[in-house]
Amino acid sequence: MKFFENSGEAANYLRLAVPKMIKHNIVPNPLNYTLWYSYYSNAYPKLNQALDLTIEQFGTCPQVVSEDLFLSHITKFDNVIKVDKIQQALLHVASDLSDNIEQTSQTTANYSNTLIVKLDELSTIVNVGGAQPIIEQLTISAQAICSSNDKFKRQIETARQEIEALKNELKSTKKEATTDHLTGLFNRRVFESIYEEFAQNSNDDVLAVIMMDIDKFKIFNDTHGHNMGDQILKFVGKLLKKECETPAVPVRFGGEEFIILCPTIEMSKVVELAERIRIKLSSVSFVSNKTGKKISPITASFGIAVWDNDESVTGFIERADKALYCAKDNGRNQVVLAD
Repeated sequence: MKFFENSGEAANYLRLAVPKMIKHNIVPNPLNYTLWYSYYSNAYPKLNQALDLTIEQFGTCPQVVSEDLFLSHITKFDNVIKVDKIQQALLHVASDLSDNIEQTSQTTANYSNTLIVKLDELSTIVNVGGAQPIIEQLTISAQAICSSNDKFKRQIETARQEIEALKNELKSTKKEATTDHLTGLFNRRVFESIYEEFAQNSNDDVLAVIMMDIDKFKIFNDTHGHNMGDQILKFVGKLLKKECETPAVPVRFGGEEFIILCPTIEMSKVVELAERIRIKLSSVSFVSNKTGKKISPITASFGIAVWDNDESVTGFIERADKALYCAKDNGRNQVVLAD
């Protein structure tokens, strides 16, 4: 479902949402903007019903209810793409509003200043009969316009700053929703959304997945401490970012487990990528925070699966996971292809 065809339609949704929020005393934060933007775009009909019922019962939408509705109707894995479109629309509208405010304010100031200058010029050359009092009255009116415009500019500047803050918060919220804070990689939610989009629009393209798990990581943490473990995870994140070129997408799947989505990449290249990461990881030396001594090389095991058309995401991951555990059972630090 599309949320908007152009910026005009997106702006209209926001123009409808803001007065509604003000009328019902709803906190103007990014979560609530998203809820009420969704309401007027009719992206989630069940959400609309729930919001209508909430307003009917409470006369407003309490924050705790807003959060619950957001989690239950919008932040499901199959809705990540929709949420991303909403946030893009809000950012686009906020940018347009900020630009238009600045242009309007500057244009108004230019008109006022020009009026003052021209009246001053007129007063020096015209002093006939009753013309001077008229000019003086026009000058007073022009000065009042300038004063009012200055006040307007200050109010507009405050509004512009609030819009900029909203834009930054929306960007931050989007990043937090899709990024693993420790490694900087995308999180599982992004994996789910990319998979769903590919499954719907695959056109018989190949989709492979590399599942990677750091060997004996629990023992490593117990031996060297969780801080050292976090350093290893951060290093793996950097390594995957460096080695995975578009269209490959590295994801922290959870704990010490990582996944690399490889759409439209030849199988030989997928295996080559996994082997390259395996070799580079196992060749890096680390030093213990506790003892200052070198630590035995870190290794990882890999399982690769190629998506079978119409296969569920669960089945797809299970096959890659099975290949991964075959690699571990066979001695670890190796790459195994799924059947």
